[in-house]
Amino acid sequence: MNAKYNPDFAENSIDAVVLAGRSRLIVQDKLNIIYPYFPTDHPYPFVSYHLEIVNPQEPIDKASIDYKAIIKINNKPMVNYVMEALAESAYTKNIYVVGEKDQLDKADIQRGKEKIKFVDDKGSFVDNLIGAGSKSRTKKIIYSTSDIPLITSKDIDNFIEGCSHRSNGHFYLAYYLKEDYEKSFSGVKSGKFYALGKKLVKNGCIFMLDQDFLNEINKNKEFQKIIGYLYDQRKYAWKLFATLAKYRLFNLISKYIFKNLTIEEAEKILYEKIGYKFYGIESSPRVGVDIDSGKELHEIEKIIKNNKKFR
Repeated sequence: MNAKYNPDFAENSIDAVVLAGRSRLIVQDKLNIIYPYFPTDHPYPFVSYHLEIVNPQEPIDKASIDYKAIIKINNKPMVNYVMEALAESAYTKNIYVVGEKDQLDKADIQRGKEKIKFVDDKGSFVDNLIGAGSKSRTKKIIYSTSDIPLITSKDIDNFIEGCSHRSNGHFYLAYYLKEDYEKSFSGVKSGKFYALGKKLVKNGCIFMLDQDFLNEINKNKEFQKIIGYLYDQRKYAWKLFATLAKYRLFNLISKYIFKNLTIEEAEKILYEKIGYKFYGIESSPRVGVDIDSGKELHEIEKIIKNNKKFR
């Protein structure tokens, strides 16, 4: 990570967007056991009858499932941790939080309140990307999901500092190494890591866009369609490969399959094919430890309760 910020980057001011729209948390308190019921006193005992369920799910507050951004972790809504980290960054100016007003009203921000502005949810990832970003007047815009409560202002600053040394980029994506993740979060479930060269990496949940690139996205409906599809299918590798194949990025696919693809080569191939500069920025694992399930919620809440920084 870069220790110093390039003062020529982004005119020394960066707005942020927190994507805090409706998102479902998968919660399972009990293991469901399902078995076929065969009454022994029936004249035809080998005929299949209805299924009975042992340990059925107990009712859970629907709002807490469907709107995970406001689920409380150690008595504070999840989204607050992200808003506060961004607001306390040395480089951010305004923080635009995208979501439904009646839900976000439940988030009581305590620190950095003067930077926070709320924006109505437009429904889709791409619409929110453009809608909230268009309110910004800064050259670069940093985006974050609302479900990474372990992130700190230092993580934000380190990411921005890393971006600042590649000032000609259009899109910057945080990534982190498996070895760094295992040192700090070995007890927390993680998704799949990908082999890029000799590194095992996973993308984080923060990224940065150049304002001019955002304007191009806003004007290009086909580009919007691609971004929306890639976002929806981001957890299904074969669907992502299908999209890359459609746009003739065969070199990138083959190098990845044969484990010859590095981050630097991926950046070069994307620029040659698409014409925009995509950069990966090595970051702390805290930018990507997100909450998608009740189990992850429980694991991360334990970390927060045991960490003085979050008290």
